[in-house]
Amino acid sequence: MFVMSISLAAVLSSGGCIRVEEPLVEEVTDKPEEEALDGSKIAFSPNRDGNGEIYIMNVDGSGQVNLTNNNPADDGFPSFSPDGSKIAFSSNRDGTVGIYIMNVDGSGQTRLTNAPAGDGFPSFSP
Repeated sequence: MFVMSISLAAVLSSGGCIRVEEPLVEEVTDKPEEEALDGSKIAFSPNRDGNGEIYIMNVDGSGQVNLTNNNPADDGFPSFSPDGSKIAFSSNRDGTVGIYIMNVDGSGQTRLTNAPAGDGFPSFSP
C-alpha cells in the first residue's frame, strides 16, 4: 500500500538540518519518492522509527527493504540513476547533510559531497 506525506527539509546556517513531516491524511506517514525507470521498483523515505530511512519496494507495495537502517541519522530524497543500478540520497549521518550514493541493494554507501553548510536533494539527469 502506498502512503504519502509532505516532507520538508531545511539546512540551517549552523550546518544542522530540520525535517518537518505533515501527513496529507491522518493515517498516512510515508511517501513514495522515486520510481525506477523500468517501473519495477520504488524508492521512498519513511519515518517509521523516528528517523528517515531509504526503502525500496516493488510497485505493488510488496518486498519492502530498508537499505540504510542507520539510526539516528535521517536519510531521504532517493533518486535512481538512469540505468537503475544506483540510488543517490541525502543524509546527515556524518554531522552535516551530504549527498550519498549506493547500489540499488543498499551496498557501497559513499558520501559524494562535504560542504560545511550541507548539500541535499540529489537527482540524476540523463
